[in-house]
Amino acid sequence: GRASTPRAAARPIVGAASYASVMSARRQLSFDDLGTPLDEATLVVVDLETTGTDPGSDAITEIGAVKVRGGEVLGEFRTFVDPERRIPAYIASLTGITDASVAGAPSIRTVLPMFLDFVGDAALVAHNARFDISFLSAQAAACGIAWTRPLVLDTLTMARAVFRRDEVRDHKLSTLAAHVGAS
Repeated sequence: GRASTPRAAARPIVGAASYASVMSARRQLSFDDLGTPLDEATLVVVDLETTGTDPGSDAITEIGAVKVRGGEVLGEFRTFVDPERRIPAYIASLTGITDASVAGAPSIRTVLPMFLDFVGDAALVAHNARFDISFLSAQAAACGIAWTRPLVLDTLTMARAVFRRDEVRDHKLSTLAAHVGAS
């Protein structure tokens, strides 16, 4: 199992801190605060879809991730996950993921160890990381998988530090992408 796998000591990454440290300090570290330059860090950009907003009672329906270092894509991970429950209609409308989409998909007990192996010692990057990390850690606990508390970069926290409310109407990814001319 995953719990017995030895892990190399994690090195700090410029601009990242453990999720607990960022949340408790309520301060986004600067790129000068930590050790590894960002262009040398291995990052896994992750996004989840779920059956709702409660990590204790809702389930993951999709994990999508891209591993990068220095602007180079090192690998991709994408899979639907069988939530072992019906997907509420409003969630299906919001995400486009239906019961039919996840029919025959592997369970989180199968997917999560593969995802954690894909991540390895990389830092996780997520927009509103509190949401994604809370689901991943809750599912790890439910599956009896040791949660390694990876370093986390929260792009929502970063965006709030960089773009004031008088510059953008909100900090959704679509709004930020339009603001900076990305698609």
